[in-house]
Amino acid sequence: MSLLFVCYSVYSQNPSQIDILTTEDGLLFRDVSNITQDNKGLLWIGTTQGLNRYDGQNFKVYNSDVSNPFFIEDDYIKWNMVYDDATNSVWFSANDKLFQLQISTDSIISYNEKQHLNDRMLGLYKAPDNSIWVVTDDYWQVKKETSKLYLKRFENGKFNTISSVDRYKYVFNALSFDTKGSVWWSTTNGTNKYNSNGELLESYVLDTYDWNGDLIHYVPNFFDSNNTHYYFPESKGGIYIYNALKKTSETLFETEKIIRRAIEDVDGNIWFAGDKTLYRMDKDRNFTDYTNLIKSKLDYSLINNLFIDKSGLLWVATDNGLFKVKTQKQLFSNLFKSTKEGWGNSMRGIFEDADGRIFSLCESKHQLWYKTKEGKIDSLPLKTKLGKPLTLMYDASFIVTNSSKTKAFTIGSGICEIDLKTGITTVYNQFSINNNIHGPNALLRLHDGRLLFGFTQEYLTIFNPETQEHQAVFNNQTIQNNIRGLKFFKESKDENHIWIGTSENGILKIDLNGNIIKMFNTKTTPQLVKDDVLCLEEDRDGSLWVGFYGGGLSHISPDGKTITSYKKADGLPDDNVVGLLLEGDEKLWISTYDGLSRFNKTTKEFQNFYSEDGLSHNEFNYSSFFKDSRGVFYFGGMNGINVFNPKALQESVRPPDIQFLGISGYNSRTNENFVKDYAQKELNNFIASPYDQYFEVNWSLPSYFQNSKNIFSTQLEGFENRWFYQGNATSVRYNKLPAGDYVLKIKGADSRGSETANILSIPITVKQIFYKRWWFIALVIVAISGMVYSAFRYRLKQALAMERLRTKISSDLHDDVGSLLSGLAMQTELMEISASEADKFKLQKIAGISRNAISQMRDLVWSIDSRRETVHDLIERMHELAEELLLPKDIAFQIDSSSIKNPNKRLTAQTKQDLFLIYKEAITNILRHSDATNVKVAFTNTSKGCVFTIQDNGSKKECYKSTGLGLSNMAMRAEKLKGELKFLKENGFCVKLHLPFNM
Repeated sequence: MSLLFVCYSVYSQNPSQIDILTTEDGLLFRDVSNITQDNKGLLWIGTTQGLNRYDGQNFKVYNSDVSNPFFIEDDYIKWNMVYDDATNSVWFSANDKLFQLQISTDSIISYNEKQHLNDRMLGLYKAPDNSIWVVTDDYWQVKKETSKLYLKRFENGKFNTISSVDRYKYVFNALSFDTKGSVWWSTTNGTNKYNSNGELLESYVLDTYDWNGDLIHYVPNFFDSNNTHYYFPESKGGIYIYNALKKTSETLFETEKIIRRAIEDVDGNIWFAGDKTLYRMDKDRNFTDYTNLIKSKLDYSLINNLFIDKSGLLWVATDNGLFKVKTQKQLFSNLFKSTKEGWGNSMRGIFEDADGRIFSLCESKHQLWYKTKEGKIDSLPLKTKLGKPLTLMYDASFIVTNSSKTKAFTIGSGICEIDLKTGITTVYNQFSINNNIHGPNALLRLHDGRLLFGFTQEYLTIFNPETQEHQAVFNNQTIQNNIRGLKFFKESKDENHIWIGTSENGILKIDLNGNIIKMFNTKTTPQLVKDDVLCLEEDRDGSLWVGFYGGGLSHISPDGKTITSYKKADGLPDDNVVGLLLEGDEKLWISTYDGLSRFNKTTKEFQNFYSEDGLSHNEFNYSSFFKDSRGVFYFGGMNGINVFNPKALQESVRPPDIQFLGISGYNSRTNENFVKDYAQKELNNFIASPYDQYFEVNWSLPSYFQNSKNIFSTQLEGFENRWFYQGNATSVRYNKLPAGDYVLKIKGADSRGSETANILSIPITVKQIFYKRWWFIALVIVAISGMVYSAFRYRLKQALAMERLRTKISSDLHDDVGSLLSGLAMQTELMEISASEADKFKLQKIAGISRNAISQMRDLVWSIDSRRETVHDLIERMHELAEELLLPKDIAFQIDSSSIKNPNKRLTAQTKQDLFLIYKEAITNILRHSDATNVKVAFTNTSKGCVFTIQDNGSKKECYKSTGLGLSNMAMRAEKLKGELKFLKENGFCVKLHLPFNM
């Protein structure tokens, strides 16, 4: 019974509700004096070696190191530190001086005699109306016996003295504010109360004690939101309440420990701290001592300060780091939990009997435990009818009751029937073959009271405990594909149908007549993510929720055509799902190997819970979930059972907004790294240089408890078409991003999986490199166009000059040389008339040569004359040559140019000359070597070019070499034209030239 008594204790303190932050996490120095938080949720942590800005993962350091870009003149920060919303600045006192850090510019204002502050700083405070107050003394400026303490308020850029008191020997000082705007200043001489204008209202002596032979009246004060006045006397210790109207005090909490400070959390609990002690007082004034709990997490010797952040988290500053303490009430109560941390009392098979007792099998103790309605914890010893003790082992994972809840059934060596009043157990050994003695066995009570069990398809059996009748579901004993590993049964809303989860074959839906109605596994369509199923839950619409071993959670649509899967990356706490319970139409509770989750089926959001929320352990067990007759939920795990009523369970508070911190990267042009801090600056659009090899965007989620469990996803719109899971990383890096406009979107969730209300959007523009920008391309085009135009003008000028030269040469040749040759021919012919017979032959030869030279020159002049460059001019000259050479020889000719598309097409001089000379050589050969009477010349355009043919009708003759332009020269000219020349000797002689262009 002693073990059970320990199990029954419900601890309001949970070690998992406390987290720490130390130098091992990157904290600048272990001795932390104070903390404050800015409007972006970032924390400012003062230490005796400098100031830290903390975003949840990274620390920005301000200290007196001259090499530090965030240099501050003095860094021994010991007094309070406050954030000023009005100026977006942090006030801090270091080395007895006062400083104001402008967060947006990282600039420091040092306060001195110009601001009426040339005294030594002793305290810094922020009033509820956001005014800044300080306490100073002039001990080092005046005679010691005349030294005073000064109370000052910051107004219009200066500190005005509100009041002063004798310093006496000792610097005892504390300032507090009540809810009515009064200021309470406690010093060595007692406590003075001032109104907001600094007028002294009353003086109090709340405590008197001896300090090194002197009487001291200093006492710290604290006022809660109800204006209750607490004070902490040094002479007595403990906590007292003072009634100003009655002038009376009452003891609230007795302890010999001296209390130094207090703070109120968001739920109205008051936290009190001494040098080493920490207490919490709830609204009913019940005290809980957290001292041993925080000491178990981290050694320290002095508590320096307390701070509540915007999420309600309590920060305890010590001389060895920081504690983070969850202040919210635990959401779950624990049943059957042991005091042992880690694995303790492992629970399975939860059920309720007729008396409302909640039973469960503690498999680590092999005992059946229960809790009564009155809260009594006990065990039910099991025995046979002969009184022999009986023990349930690992195979008894599932336990069900009969309809009257007076008997329970589970699986041992057979089917065990347990009388819940006496513990007498009847074992039906005939069913031992149906069950797996080496592992858990699924068991289901059907709505008609019969039991369904069996770990293979062959052994699947229905048993009626009332009539002792049983039958196999599948009567065919020669099943070829006997499905094994039946792990979970769930009765369907369809009459006589059962859902079965298996370890190797996914999900079956069968009827009790032995027919498989449906099957889902990794090979079917639709496809399961895994085949190892641990639990099933049929929803009201007939759809099915499925929990897998390592495969997360899946939802099968009512028609069975669609499967939607959820895994850890989607917010599920773990991919091993061991329990499912529906909460109404909208919610689904999911137990896993690492936390409990509440799933909203409409919004698709997971709200996750862990040991810091009051769970007895984060790892839950298969076959260990239950909903009782009162609507209370039970989920068992590796150390007891977690109990809660979902209707009374608080909704998780939304985590704070994600905050943009800055961008860093590397520029290849400057060969420098750059860092841009946007934590307190507005960013309209980040402009990335085309020389930025990479840039990295940094952000923060100011949810600081278990912040290593915060998760994030990003999407770069314009570059990515889906969200990418980033895990706990608070930065994303992009390398050589293409030029363009983008928007980086970031969403996140805290350690529970509660999503942030905002999606952070950061506009990003990557500039195009200069040689790809429009203006550069335009300049290049203009430059190229200019060069092309200049070259064209030059070529045109040269062509015109050449054309003029050709025209001049052709004209000169025609006029001068032609006249000379014509004159020579005529003179020779005249001389021939009077010449002797012997000279006539010579003169005739000279005249022939002259006439031939005139013809050759005329052809040359025609070929270079720029005024005769069209296709029409070529054909006309061909006509002239044919008339001149063929007609005198009685040879008829035809030139077919009907296929020519553009007779005005200009030909280059070389092309015109080569075509004409090929034609002339062909005509000359006909005259010399053929007996032809007809010549046909044709230009035929085709899709691939033009065919130029010269065909005669002469009879076949033996070829011989010409003494003039021969066939080889014709071939050479054809090659210059990039044409193909052929000679055909059938039906006369034919010259065929294939040209690569149209005429």
